[in-house]
Amino acid sequence: MQGIERFAPTHMPTLRQQTADVLREALMTEMFHPGEKLVERSLAERTGVSRTSIREALSQLEAEGLVTRIPGKGVSVTRLSPRNVREIYEARVVLETSMARFFVERASAEHIAALEAAVAEAEATNRPDQAREHASKLDDVADIITQGADNEVMRQLAFVLRTRMTYLRTITARVATSERRQETMRRLNAIAASLKARDAETAMRLTREYVERSAEFAVATLQSMETKTTRASAASPKDTMP
Repeated sequence: MQGIERFAPTHMPTLRQQTADVLREALMTEMFHPGEKLVERSLAERTGVSRTSIREALSQLEAEGLVTRIPGKGVSVTRLSPRNVREIYEARVVLETSMARFFVERASAEHIAALEAAVAEAEATNRPDQAREHASKLDDVADIITQGADNEVMRQLAFVLRTRMTYLRTITARVATSERRQETMRRLNAIAASLKARDAETAMRLTREYVERSAEFAVATLQSMETKTTRASAASPKDTMP
């Protein structure tokens, strides 16, 4: 992991915020995996900041739901359960349909143009060997819709929900079939078209359908991963007493 100097922010965030950004990026790019323990000393050495800064940053990530602190055991990367995923997507349905309506009402022509360009870039990376890049481009699409909706509280909520899902979304993008990837882009293009047409009712309906379909696939993928892990554990040799 690179040090915090890579971020060179213009708004001069605190050291805690910079450190949290670095660790969040590491989680989002699969440097750490669900359930993996995070050791303060090791993180401090790898980022070049103090253990105090690491501790404060981990507290922030804990509030975001990215890491879990277990008394007596330390901090580890949060494992999402199927229920967690369903709840996150239920929140996303409410939030994103509202943002679609506000985008229709408030977005500028520049937002519309940026949205079309972002959707085109997402389509260009819609390949299994570019899963991480594709997930990032989908985030860009969501960011533009959020900007056009012009609601700061919604922007913050959307960031938290999306961040918690990033690891799983990268996995789902990687395992998605060609048909699934094409379906995703068809739905996204339809949403973009309805937003451009300023058709709030259609945009909200298509957004709801898009998020609900994504939820179904995410939950199914997570359940499949858990089943494989359980089977692998059951098949591994067990230690026996002499």
